[in-house]
Amino acid sequence: MCLAYPGKIIELDGDFAKIDFGASTIKNDINISHVKGKKGDYVLVHAGYAIEILDLDEAENMINYWKDITAWKCKRCEIAQECPTGNIVNEINSKA
Repeated sequence: MCLAYPGKIIELDGDFAKIDFGASTIKNDINISHVKGKKGDYVLVHAGYAIEILDLDEAENMINYWKDITAWKCKRCEIAQECPTGNIVNEINSKA
């Protein structure tokens, strides 16, 4: 099963970007050469590659989808506070 998660481009360096996935989860060196994203764009990331540029509504819908399908598991997980997905779910829930 392949999974992709939305994030926001916060820095560019040629064909690579720093992506903010929320909840203090920031990844460097995400390859954006296939989508030619710019700072502030939301992109869908899979295996270190941005595979699609998303508009804000699409990004929010995907983040809410991930929250809905993982929230029950994150609440029961012993390492949720150490896990990027758990942190993102907790951040989204705190804003709700």
